[in-house]
Amino acid sequence: MRTATERRYGGLRIVEPIALPLDEHLFDDGASLADALAKAVAADLRGAIARRGSARIALSGGSTPRAFLTALSKQTVDWPHVTVLPVDDRWVHPRHERSNEKLMRETLLQGAAAAARFMPLYRPSPSPEAALLPVLSRVANEALPLDVVVLGMGEDGHVASLFPDLGRDSPGLREIGLQPSGRAPALAVRTANAPEPRMTLTLSAIFTAPSLYLHIEGAKKKAVLEGAAADPTSLLPVRAVLAGAPRPPSLYWCP
Repeated sequence: MRTATERRYGGLRIVEPIALPLDEHLFDDGASLADALAKAVAADLRGAIARRGSARIALSGGSTPRAFLTALSKQTVDWPHVTVLPVDDRWVHPRHERSNEKLMRETLLQGAAAAARFMPLYRPSPSPEAALLPVLSRVANEALPLDVVVLGMGEDGHVASLFPDLGRDSPGLREIGLQPSGRAPALAVRTANAPEPRMTLTLSAIFTAPSLYLHIEGAKKKAVLEGAAADPTSLLPVRAVLAGAPRPPSLYWCP
């Protein structure tokens, strides 16, 4: 992936940054985006099952993907051979309104898709730090390598639960979370930008998937994404995704 271009003026070599590439799919509305993304992801899952006999997918939560998750549940996939896990989750009970597990059970894991195997990141433990070792072990042994990942992005440029202030108090956490390759597939996160502690996949786990999607909606988020793609000095986590992904992510966006 090229991140700069060179020009020469006389004997002077000038290196100019260029925007990181994106495979863009732009839609007029959320319904058409949800339908198209669901079909693309379902095709990836069917392909993985045909090659290996099973498929593994990590999905984002929040309000944006609700329509997409519902549309995906209606796709024709051999769901008993699919493992689903959240990209990240808040450290709240699975029945809590802010739980990504709850969202996925209410939207994706319905009808035929209810036969998929769900792998939660949350455990009945007082903190994500206390549960980190068993979560690390399970993700490493049962979820990796992933086949598909669908990421969202916040208006602050965060992806998964990898926030711009990650590692502010513990600098090593930023390196672990945003490292494109490494041995830590999950990370316990606390941030001033969110009220609850969280558990998240790291980029090293996310980048095991050959199919990587960015699902964002709204003009403000697209401006943040384009700014991060164009600025090689950006410290936004989404910039780390664009710069470190083995191949350009597929952007699905609508106003």
